[in-house]
Amino acid sequence: MSNMDLIVEPTTLLQSLESIDPPESDSSNETEPSSTASSHVIGKVASPPQKESTSDKFHFWVRRGELVEKTQIIRTESLIGGQLIQFYALVDEVYRQSRKSSIGEEFDAFDGDVTYEPEFRAEGVTYATATILRTQPAALTPPLEQSSVFLGGEAEAQLAYGVDEIENPLAIGLIKNGGNAIAGTGVIDLNYLLGRNGGHMNVNGMAGRATKSSFLVFTIFQLLQEARRRRQENPSAPNPMTIIPIIINVKGFDLFFINQHSSQYDESNDRADWQMLGVEEPQPFENPRFYAPQMPGATVAIQTGAASTQPYSWSLSDVIDQGLFLYLFNDDDSSNENFRALVLDLEAHLTQERVASDGTIHRNLNTPSGMPPTFQGLLDWLGNDNNQKESFSSHHLSTWKKLRRRLLGLVIEGNGVLRRDDRNGNPLNLAVRETVDPIVVDIDSLSQVPALQRFVVATIFRQLVEAQTSSPTRELFYVVALDELNFFAPRGSKDAITQLIEMVAAKMRSRGIILLGAQQQASKVSETVIENSSIRVLGRSGSLELSQSVWKSLSQGAKRKATELAPNEKMILQGNEPMYVRVPNPPWAMNPNEARTTVEPSTDVSEDDEDPTY
Repeated sequence: MSNMDLIVEPTTLLQSLESIDPPESDSSNETEPSSTASSHVIGKVASPPQKESTSDKFHFWVRRGELVEKTQIIRTESLIGGQLIQFYALVDEVYRQSRKSSIGEEFDAFDGDVTYEPEFRAEGVTYATATILRTQPAALTPPLEQSSVFLGGEAEAQLAYGVDEIENPLAIGLIKNGGNAIAGTGVIDLNYLLGRNGGHMNVNGMAGRATKSSFLVFTIFQLLQEARRRRQENPSAPNPMTIIPIIINVKGFDLFFINQHSSQYDESNDRADWQMLGVEEPQPFENPRFYAPQMPGATVAIQTGAASTQPYSWSLSDVIDQGLFLYLFNDDDSSNENFRALVLDLEAHLTQERVASDGTIHRNLNTPSGMPPTFQGLLDWLGNDNNQKESFSSHHLSTWKKLRRRLLGLVIEGNGVLRRDDRNGNPLNLAVRETVDPIVVDIDSLSQVPALQRFVVATIFRQLVEAQTSSPTRELFYVVALDELNFFAPRGSKDAITQLIEMVAAKMRSRGIILLGAQQQASKVSETVIENSSIRVLGRSGSLELSQSVWKSLSQGAKRKATELAPNEKMILQGNEPMYVRVPNPPWAMNPNEARTTVEPSTDVSEDDEDPTY
């Protein structure tokens, strides 16, 4: 049979399939992980015109009665140049081709009668396209036609995705092998997440359906599990892996319930997924810390629904001492050169610096004579135009007045977070030095004052940068999870906060500051931030977003798949082709509606407890 026969004469192709008996059973739709299934032939490589194989892709026809699905792992082998080469590939798409040449012939076979059954049925052929993920030995060549194609299992998946070459793995999900089957554990390389060879993770997905925050929290859970496992195995290690996760809450108070059990978690169904990841008894986080804005006129935090929520706020002294004054002003203001220059001059005027013997810089508020050391005192001082004439005559009076208006609006709207009349606040102090459960900082309650939301994010990154610059610690990682990244570091922006986040993305991975960022549209996030994310993750995303240049490396098949992903499915991009994984259902609540304080007793029945009558 020639290559041309595969297309021009489908009858000949179908006749050749009749000699192949259908499989006795189909295991490709099981939910249990499949071990290697490399002896199970599902088809043959074919390379007819318009379906030629390349060093990246090949096609194969499918054995009659066989179920072949998109995202399955397959293997084929060919003897080329005197050596046997193994090809490990991922099914991109599955097609069904009729032996009829037109839809009219299909119609005529039934004479347009849907109830008629022809005496002889002319069956078509199923074929699939696959992307080569890896060859052993390494070879840039396609497989030969008529080579047998085998259904892959866990062993093939591990080889296909190069798990054997990952020195520092972290389980990140269960590899999908079709619609429901699993092909073992999918891992990422911590060397590319935590800064040794690369850093940061970015998650993209539509609102609600994509569960971006859920995946970020899951990743943090796995990092904490790994850090504690290593500490337990080697308690005397001089530089143990230390993870300090900081989660910025941007939606309601959803993340203030991660220490409570989820009503959506089904022990009997979900526990097995976690066990495949090496977690025998998944539980909510035991000791998270919760921070929320301080209430105006009070010393406690606003109500969040979580017990022991600690307040955060800043006085003028806190802002000056920590070098945060510029971050109070929004993108439009700080991008104006005249306004920015005045802000920097005023900050310098209010700051007294001294250099300690170890080289660290210490700042203190230095108020002009007669000015109370509070935000209200500064507002009153700015309200006196004579102060502009005496100390800031190089700046225009209109810029001076604009600065006072902007600061007045912030202080009034953010009274509580910015302590208008207090000399001391409760600034966030997140630079801890030992592995802890997540530190959750709410900024959603500041949604009416977007400039303050960005200010809080900036204070967190600035604090971590100074901590790891002045006193760096090996194997200590501050992992910051931040959704809605397009708001905090928008593409094309040059404001101080965007520049700070870009600096973290580009330069601070080597100092252990890792950004787990997320957004609905990566095309609207700073290119510097996206391009410096060594590991990228796709949840279900819109086709318009996937058409943007930021996703140009994705194949058309991968883009189509990304528009169909279920909430518990992700595409992990850490190589040339994405790895499709299923993420376990978390045992912790992801919003107040899921939270339950009591745990239902397990319904598992041991063999000793089974009813002997069954």
